[in-house]
Amino acid sequence: MDGYDNPEKLVEDGLDGLATSAVTAVLDLSLVLSPRWMVPLRACFSYHAEDPYVVLLDFYRDTRKPVRWVFARHLLTAGLKSSAGQGDVRVWRSACGSQVGLRLISDQGDALFMMPATALTEWLDRTYRLVPPGEEAGFLDVDASLDRLLEES
Repeated sequence: MDGYDNPEKLVEDGLDGLATSAVTAVLDLSLVLSPRWMVPLRACFSYHAEDPYVVLLDFYRDTRKPVRWVFARHLLTAGLKSSAGQGDVRVWRSACGSQVGLRLISDQGDALFMMPATALTEWLDRTYRLVPPGEEAGFLDVDASLDRLLEES
């Protein structure tokens, strides 16, 4: 078993290939299949100061590499207060307040996840200690971002 099969090992070893100025947490989510059926799974939330507007969400399945979603940190923060998101990612606080809903929509389908609000809030607080709100632009390295984009094309 290598780090791709074990999200805790991936985080512990720093094998995500990104810089060390990061905040990462493996959280327990529930994939909601119906109001009565939920499947537990783990997902890795990552935030890197070098890309200060972005959250990475990796789902580990029986594949070598995780399934990755990329979206704005602000979207998660806004979703803790009220319903947020209009596109592929939507976030909201449950009626009881103890859970956060996360809906991911793609051309292959969509999925609804629930997670403890406390765990998500604690992780987001850590990201805001690393890069305070409103100070993201000061951490952004535009030249390095352009270099990465050009390398990928």
